[in-house]
Amino acid sequence: MMPPGKGRPVFLKTKRFALRSLKPADASERWIRWLKDPEVMGPLNAPIQQADPQQLRAHIASADNNNRYLIGIFDLATEVQIGFFMVDVDLMHHRANFNVVIGEKDWWGKDVVNEVRAALLDEFFQNRGIEKATGMPLARNFAAIFNYKAQGWRHEGTLRGHCRSVADGTRLDQVQFGISKAEWLHRRVEQAP
Repeated sequence: MMPPGKGRPVFLKTKRFALRSLKPADASERWIRWLKDPEVMGPLNAPIQQADPQQLRAHIASADNNNRYLIGIFDLATEVQIGFFMVDVDLMHHRANFNVVIGEKDWWGKDVVNEVRAALLDEFFQNRGIEKATGMPLARNFAAIFNYKAQGWRHEGTLRGHCRSVADGTRLDQVQFGISKAEWLHRRVEQAP
């Protein structure tokens, strides 16, 4: 793992997408629109935000590509950003927690998440010293749960009433999924032609 401080940015390509660490200049009205959209933010249990470009630039600048990554998902054909990953890394335990937002609804249901997350798992397991990846969607986030299961992540537990709904204060269950480096590499070998 790299020492504390700024780390090496991510630059990857998949069949349909480019993935790269975001820079403050990537703050856009498109992203601000996502933050205001309850359909985009609701599954994350994130509050609707009235952010301005300066606040968004500061948020992006807080990612250090070491402990915290903000990685944009860009459509290769149009070069338009359609979403982003937030990856929080525990350097001591060689563990990374993945969260994703697909803000452009035209891309919902088109296997974006698993295509780009596979490239990120390859990168973090093979080149960034990560030994375990986790994801913690809300139990009501059926699309996220479907994606984790389809990609071979293991359900490690359900945290009952783990957080409060930002909409109405009710208690919400959160599900933990995990996959180890060994499990992921084994899966990749099995998928090879």
